[in-house]
Amino acid sequence: MLPDSSWPTDRHAPGGLEFVRRFCNTTNLESGADRLDDSADFDAWLLQQGHRAVGAHRSERAALVEFRELLRAAAIAHRDDAPDDTILAELARRATPVAFRFAVRGAGVPMRPDAADGTVEHLLAGLLLGVADAVTNGTWGRLKACSNCRWVVYDTSKNRSARWCSMSACGGRSKVRQHRARQRSG
Repeated sequence: MLPDSSWPTDRHAPGGLEFVRRFCNTTNLESGADRLDDSADFDAWLLQQGHRAVGAHRSERAALVEFRELLRAAAIAHRDDAPDDTILAELARRATPVAFRFAVRGAGVPMRPDAADGTVEHLLAGLLLGVADAVTNGTWGRLKACSNCRWVVYDTSKNRSARWCSMSACGGRSKVRQHRARQRSG
């Protein structure tokens, strides 16, 4: 069973980082369900997210899984207050074959994917732009993985100390485990 990747609704990320967060949640590490196991299932998910289907082949889906787990590793590093420089360097390395173009608009120069919409390259470019925007505007470090289930959420807490996907789910389980451990040792 795979929960909706937008869950929990109170932990959505701003801008393009929200799609990055949802992409990270295309798998449930507790149950093993994974939208990238099947091209049709992944395409249905993309359409649900407002993107075009990409028809990814097995090798492309394998590369997308590696990319997703690299993003999750960054979210784990953020949760643990660990540096993510190595992960960002690997993301930059993976961005090398992805082409972008600049579109001058007023005072801004936004980047756009150069690949045709509906391709894996376009999808990767969109995810990379979401990461780049988040790094630039300081929200990247708020993308965190739950300490229990590793579901990726956006930390909305004032002191940036979130550790769980939700208090009612994994937070509650963790507190119960801690309480039982104290009871056994006391």
